[in-house]
Amino acid sequence: MTKTGETTATSLNAKTLKSFQSTLPVPTYPREGVKQGIVHLGVGAFHRSHLAVFMQRLMQEHNVKDWSICGVGLMKADALMRDAMDTQDCLYTLVERGIKDTNAYIVGSITAYMYAPDEPKAVIAKMAHPDTHIVSLTVTENGYYHNEATHSLMADDAAIINDLNHPERPDTIYGYLYEALLLRYKAGGHPFTIMSCDNMPQNGITLKAMLVEFAKLKDPKFAAWIADKVTAPNSMVDRVTPRCTDVERKFVADTYGIQDKCPVVAEPFIQWVLEDNFSDGRPPWELVGVQVVKDVESYELMKLRLLNGGHSAMGYLGYLAGYTYIHEVVNDPTINKYIRVLMHEEVIPLLPKVPGVDFEEYTASVLERFSNPAIQDTVSRICLMGSGKMPKYVLPSIYEQLRKPDSKYKLLAVCVAGWFRYLTGKDMNGKPFEIEDPMAPILQKAAVKGGSDPHELLSIDCLFGPELRDNKEFVAQLTHSLKAVYNKGPIAAVKEVLDQV
Repeated sequence: MTKTGETTATSLNAKTLKSFQSTLPVPTYPREGVKQGIVHLGVGAFHRSHLAVFMQRLMQEHNVKDWSICGVGLMKADALMRDAMDTQDCLYTLVERGIKDTNAYIVGSITAYMYAPDEPKAVIAKMAHPDTHIVSLTVTENGYYHNEATHSLMADDAAIINDLNHPERPDTIYGYLYEALLLRYKAGGHPFTIMSCDNMPQNGITLKAMLVEFAKLKDPKFAAWIADKVTAPNSMVDRVTPRCTDVERKFVADTYGIQDKCPVVAEPFIQWVLEDNFSDGRPPWELVGVQVVKDVESYELMKLRLLNGGHSAMGYLGYLAGYTYIHEVVNDPTINKYIRVLMHEEVIPLLPKVPGVDFEEYTASVLERFSNPAIQDTVSRICLMGSGKMPKYVLPSIYEQLRKPDSKYKLLAVCVAGWFRYLTGKDMNGKPFEIEDPMAPILQKAAVKGGSDPHELLSIDCLFGPELRDNKEFVAQLTHSLKAVYNKGPIAAVKEVLDQV
């Protein structure tokens, strides 16, 4: 037991689980002896607030068995999650914070955890095991090694080269997927489904295409088998889930008496639209609110362009404006108006219709969700991994606008300008901050060298295609906006462009 303030908190694990049932809901389904039908790569906060929650509902409410989750940490930094999962028997507290109400419960659908850096062969064997029907993943956009300009695998990346030459100790998802599928292939078995749960356009298609490219570099015959037999459903996932901090750990201890090393805080809203494309069976997710459909694309574009694109625009401009939390950015009248006009004028006209969805109402609901102060979602979190996010959330709208005779992109250009200024690694007062991005050294060097001239950053081939960087009108608009952000600040730059549309 640990004393936190006036509260005595009890460590969370399988032995203490029942002691919490008078305080909040706990798993009552069997967790020992069940099969792990899903192996999940990348057990972060989002996975534990999303896929693991849907599995919890199936196991708790519908007595679904043989579909629990074996989580896998791929990176050395996952050692902290390994330690928490090990000591807590993979149990954790989920806190859903709404604007008015807070709800909490303990999740137990993850029944095993493996740390790949210490046992890569065991992880591969687990993925290849006949009980494993789905290998799902949340590895962030950068974990796909997808060249945004050429839509090809970054085959010259050091991590990919390692996996091609050292299959016994992979660094990337492709090394693990390749070796596990190879075991299935040699045994004459069915391939497992590979299921991306990352925020990416055509995430399943991209995952499979990059895996096939990787396989072709090793064994073209086996690559053909992957292309023919392996399924990779596209999906749209949605739930705002901030990073866990000591503040959340203390809240769980003080409020529920639970000493939890890895609680998760999320908004009440949750959505998953999933393509029904599985090669080796799947759980009956429809029973717990998952929208299983034939085609995800329209839902996916709506969410990526409006929610994630809006998030990115608010993130970079809001950070430069000195805000700490996203709800503060949403409540800034200038940025709030900017996001609404941006979506109405430059993004929504590009989107295909979604059955039963009004885009203006959807945009308003997104901003309302972002305004939730209870989530305490930091602006800095939204700014993470921009090299993986911006080419998927914002740049596609610019490319589409450039192809139109009546193209509109002034507001989109301000978003890119905010990102470019952010990449200098100094705020508007000159105070340095760390850029968390795999490409940070390259991006920061180009941003500092270019200053208010965007050409240095636009010359990075893997992020920007010639269609964009060679368009004189767009580059001129971006240059104007970037100079405005540098010289007048982000809010003044936004006001200036709003007066022009």
